[in-house]
Amino acid sequence: MTALDLARKPGGTLTVDLCATCQVVWFDTYESLQLTPGATLDLLRALHEAQRAAVRPLAPPLACPRCDTVMALTQDLQHTTRFSYYRCRYGHGRLTPFFQLMREKNFIRPLTRPELARLAENVKTVRCASCGAPVDIANTMVCGYCQSPVMVLDPGAVERTLAEIAAAEQRRATPAPDPDRQGDAIIALAKLEREMARDRRADDAGVAIDLLGLGFTALGRLLEGR
Repeated sequence: MTALDLARKPGGTLTVDLCATCQVVWFDTYESLQLTPGATLDLLRALHEAQRAAVRPLAPPLACPRCDTVMALTQDLQHTTRFSYYRCRYGHGRLTPFFQLMREKNFIRPLTRPELARLAENVKTVRCASCGAPVDIANTMVCGYCQSPVMVLDPGAVERTLAEIAAAEQRRATPAPDPDRQGDAIIALAKLEREMARDRRADDAGVAIDLLGLGFTALGRLLEGR
């Protein structure tokens, strides 16, 4: 795993461990709650860079990197969003897949029926964001393997979250963000449909489109400019 130093609130730094190959982040106890708003952005940048690596699926049971005890798969709730992670039974920390971390931060959401119908006009098959299985969106709204709904990066949620982060950073007496960049999230992520249209050739060849990956790429371009 790769160590990533991030700002801690109210002061100092903390280190999280990120594995690009397995697409997971390890947080020691309470570290996920101690990230400053700016650290959240830094972590998202790191996740975007990690998307470029070759992926190796997780193979439970998974052992805690601190005590080598088998970790427990845990379901949690953030507001109304359910997400999951692997928790050390002795409280050393938690291992969170990238996809679940994005759910925890409310950056992704299920597609509505009208959105799926419009998408199905251009794309036959998408890749499940949770397990990677192909989903025939003309006939179903959920993955037939893991039963997860078809999800996409939510431009509105990203825009709101980035605005909250910018406001929180300003309250911490850091330089205010450039007002000319307000709304950049929605502008950058609006390119998602055009990217999907360009990738229809892959769909025609029988390759499932990765909606979450396309959205993550758009988010990464935005974060690189901040």
